[in-house]
Amino acid sequence: MNNRLLLIIFASGLLLFFAGKFIRGTRTASFDPLITSVDTNTVDHIKFVSGGTIKEEFELKRSGKTWEAIRGDNKVTADSVRVKTLLTPLSNLNASRVVTTETAKYAEYEITDEQAGRVTIWEGNKQVADILVGGFRFDQATRTASSYVRKSDRPEVYVIDGFAGMGLKARFDQFRNKQLLNVKPEDVTKLEWSDAVGNKQVLQKEDGAWYYAGMEALDSTSFDAFLSALVATQGSSLSDLSSTDGLTLAEKLTITGNNMTQPTIISAYAQADTLSPFLIHSTFNPMSIFNSDSVGLYKRIFADLRQFWPDGK
Repeated sequence: MNNRLLLIIFASGLLLFFAGKFIRGTRTASFDPLITSVDTNTVDHIKFVSGGTIKEEFELKRSGKTWEAIRGDNKVTADSVRVKTLLTPLSNLNASRVVTTETAKYAEYEITDEQAGRVTIWEGNKQVADILVGGFRFDQATRTASSYVRKSDRPEVYVIDGFAGMGLKARFDQFRNKQLLNVKPEDVTKLEWSDAVGNKQVLQKEDGAWYYAGMEALDSTSFDAFLSALVATQGSSLSDLSSTDGLTLAEKLTITGNNMTQPTIISAYAQADTLSPFLIHSTFNPMSIFNSDSVGLYKRIFADLRQFWPDGK
């Protein structure tokens, strides 16, 4: 009797063991890690809707070889580097695991319809992806990042390792061109400053050296540092304005140089804002206007230039 009981227990244990392996194997086999697989050469339309109570919606659309970022009536040429950075992981976006299929747990991962952002992708008229993007996590101890996503038509919440998930929480301003100049420091040959009442100062390059008003030589080390900073300067805080019509000009700087199809004019306009009293606009990037305080963008372009004038004003 004891032997028979032991045999039954042993057989039951074996049955449970193999059943467990079968179930686990089935679960593993049924987990498809692929979230998106798109051809970045044929994707021509991406729509973003941000998460949270206040939704921001914008689209990226391919127009020939360039991309446009569109938010309402505001349409600008998108920064091609940022678009490529977004598209690259979408070509083969994989999850590491499923964390839940229960809708009651969605809030824990910030993946409810109200909390999550949404990214929809088309190739022509064909929708090729529609995913919701939830919470982002960064583990300080292991220095690892992860995000939660789910497909719009599936209950599974997936974990994506790395920063790819965070990149899907894109904002309109990220794709706007923030450049003010497109010239190398060594190609610049002339800087002409003027203000609203006609005052003018000119710095010009002659035989490899820079002079004030064609007469007084400038300190080459200081001026080279200024010029390098000037051509590398980019805007950061974008204004909602899309035109300079009606603005009050404070001063402007005209940059002339070799390998430039035409001079670039950077203008500073006054605005009634105590924190950002200036609006900065460049003819190189006419669709963007930037806010600036007196120590940021404005200083790097205009205030720092004054050190090369005889009176420093």
